[in-house]
Amino acid sequence: MKEKDILSKLYDYQLAAVSATDKNDKGIVCMPTGTGKTFVQASVIAKEILKNNGKFGIYVINAPRIMLSYQLLKEVYSFLTYAGIDARYMSVHSGGSNDMEDLEKIRIDANYNEGTNIQFAQIENGTLPITIREFVEKGKAGDVPVVFFSTYNSADRINDAIPSEKISIVMNDESQYLVQEQFHDIIHTLNFSRCYFFTATTIHTPSDKGRGMNNKDSYGDIIFLMTPREAIDMGKMVRPRMHFVIPSNGSSYTKDDFESSLGKIISEAFAQHNYAIGQFSKAKMLISVKGVSDIQKFFESKEYRGLLRTGVKIYAVASDDKVGNNINGEKVSRREFLNRLKEDGKNPSQEIIILHYDILAEGIDVPGITGIMPLRTLGKAKFLQTFGRAARLDIEDRDRITKGEITPDQLSDMNKPYAWVIVPTIIHGDDDNKENIRSLISELRDYGFKPYEDTITTNPGNGLPTVDGPDALNEIKKKCPNIGQIIESVEADYESEMIANLTPEEWLIHNYPELKDALK
Repeated sequence: MKEKDILSKLYDYQLAAVSATDKNDKGIVCMPTGTGKTFVQASVIAKEILKNNGKFGIYVINAPRIMLSYQLLKEVYSFLTYAGIDARYMSVHSGGSNDMEDLEKIRIDANYNEGTNIQFAQIENGTLPITIREFVEKGKAGDVPVVFFSTYNSADRINDAIPSEKISIVMNDESQYLVQEQFHDIIHTLNFSRCYFFTATTIHTPSDKGRGMNNKDSYGDIIFLMTPREAIDMGKMVRPRMHFVIPSNGSSYTKDDFESSLGKIISEAFAQHNYAIGQFSKAKMLISVKGVSDIQKFFESKEYRGLLRTGVKIYAVASDDKVGNNINGEKVSRREFLNRLKEDGKNPSQEIIILHYDILAEGIDVPGITGIMPLRTLGKAKFLQTFGRAARLDIEDRDRITKGEITPDQLSDMNKPYAWVIVPTIIHGDDDNKENIRSLISELRDYGFKPYEDTITTNPGNGLPTVDGPDALNEIKKKCPNIGQIIESVEADYESEMIANLTPEEWLIHNYPELKDALK
């Protein structure tokens, strides 16, 4: 396949990101979750392989977690295979053998439908230096490119195994993780010609010489930037909406409620979320828990058993062996977990609750998630990454926008016009918790979120009413004064910030709308 044929599969903004890597040997590519960062990475590698006439070269794709690394393997393998590019692949992490069945299906389908002729694709795994060296030597002997998929924890194994080999391109997915001390050194360890950092959320540090992504010596410049608002306006992701859940007692959950009644809180929030999203789809809620004990506590609750009886699929994932990759109480393989979650995510009639502790926040492609519920304080990067799980377009909505049948601002015509941020009103005088809610609201401004418009509240004590706009805020302020004060503060900040950024002409129109026509 020729380069132009590969690039023809990309959107214009993805082409612009690929072009930015052509002009820079190092740099940050900043794209919101769900806009196709993996296709850009695969395209850059495919272009380099074609430029090298399909001959031997070393390519590395790093990721923070094993589950994400496996998904990247599947997506990049699929992209290169359908492009007719013969390569060898190796996973470098502690996750065990790759699941070959899905990868073989991709190769066979590409040969049958695309007319490619890839008869064999060596796919191995391991972390031992001798295994990595032997894999590279086989690629060299066959004169074919080799592609490593490594976690940040294991990336130094590649350099240890082949210190004298030059890596053609290093891709760092979810690269905001590299600001952490235990990962940062790999930036300077790997011996590469080109290196790129892909993220939806850059993390800066006070010093531009520290580990933050403002250190240009380590990360280079931001060579491509797509803002969340641009992605929403282009119809590549959906806008946020906040849903404050008020419990059946009409007040707020207390800290004691959270400790003793987690099942009730989750079940009640899920029911109210289901009502709020309307008739076109069923709730698929992603919950960030405080720890593995929260998952186990939920498993032991009567609400968990009741939800299962009504047909809700309950997925849970954690690195702890007691939870593992869990579906309805049954531990399954990583491959089965991801495949079943993806299929249930596509099914508009299937209700899903997904509980995770620091596993699914970044990079995992799960279609159909309608809302997120953070039950713990999340930093900016983690919150926005988690929000990105719900910001992906509904499959049917995406097709209709692509075909021009609807536009991204025709919200009433969309199956999934919003990504919901669900906040149980757990208020107990904790300043840190109040500030966290304020931060959640503030962070969503970049996505066009307006607290006075994009907020609802529900209360099962009144038959699950849904109230939009200012009335919703008034209801929240009345029931939960602490949240009300926070929202009023954010609204004031938002308004003053907006006015401060207006031009003199815009300021006049803002304050004197009747002058709009005269100033045209």
